[in-house]
Amino acid sequence: MLTGWTDLEDTLRTFDMLQRRAFAPLAALEEARDRRNAVRRPQTSLGRTARWPATNVLETKEAFVVKADIPGLTEGDVSVSVEEDSLVIRGERKTEVPQGYRVHLHERASVAFTRKLPLPARVDSDNVTATLQSGVLTVTLPKAREALPRQVAVKAG
Repeated sequence: MLTGWTDLEDTLRTFDMLQRRAFAPLAALEEARDRRNAVRRPQTSLGRTARWPATNVLETKEAFVVKADIPGLTEGDVSVSVEEDSLVIRGERKTEVPQGYRVHLHERASVAFTRKLPLPARVDSDNVTATLQSGVLTVTLPKAREALPRQVAVKAG
């Protein structure tokens, strides 16, 4: 029987340790695969590879809007480009231990990433804008004229 919060905390810590040990072989295989592919991606709490940055793609009548969570990055850490029919977001987050500090827990890993998102229609690449505010990158991709809906007048024959 649990006698207090300390016992519950110890139990949860034990479950967490068992979970990490159970998924360690899978994580090691994924890490080896990523090293072969020269890609480094963060992992979820269950040891699975996560897509980073988390991204949403939305559509309006005039444009596509892409929102990506990139906390801790600045404008200089991220690049955005339109390549053929895809939006490419590249960046790098570096986490360095300052001199004189000792690490006790290291969960915020350095990560270099590239996300290539296929676009559902042609865009006007000359008018693409990107803003970074509060850790959220917002890219607005205006649709090309030929991709915009067009009203056709009906005439009597």
